[in-house]
Amino acid sequence: MQIRLASELDLNVLVTLFDDYRQSLGFNAEPQKCRHFVTSRLAENDSMIFVALEDEQALGFVQLYPSYSSLLLKSVWYFDDVFVAEEFRGKGIATALLDKAKTLALGTEVLFVKRTQVNKNELSSSLTNMTEVEGMYLYHSEL
Repeated sequence: MQIRLASELDLNVLVTLFDDYRQSLGFNAEPQKCRHFVTSRLAENDSMIFVALEDEQALGFVQLYPSYSSLLLKSVWYFDDVFVAEEFRGKGIATALLDKAKTLALGTEVLFVKRTQVNKNELSSSLTNMTEVEGMYLYHSEL
């Protein structure tokens, strides 16, 4: 499995993953709107999307948004979007995606923040060293 920063070459597979992700959370299928959203993120370079691939098949993604926290007085990488296609779940892919995101955060000395609690699933065990601060959930980084 390869995890790398997504580019415009990944647009078609990302659109499918994003649409599946939204549907898994109860939203209607909207592939055209997903295409516009993903195209905009890639073109405007206002988020970082890591995609997990195996034999050129997309397995999942994590999306990070750079920002700042007035409460924490630091730069942060917010992640609200992490998804693994149903047929590939339970294989540690989400953990690998989050590890890649953590590596980015550590390398840039930025906090890695999840805005809401993670449900008990594959992700909860991969997000060790969690601290709750003002309703945000911080992972791996020190305050």
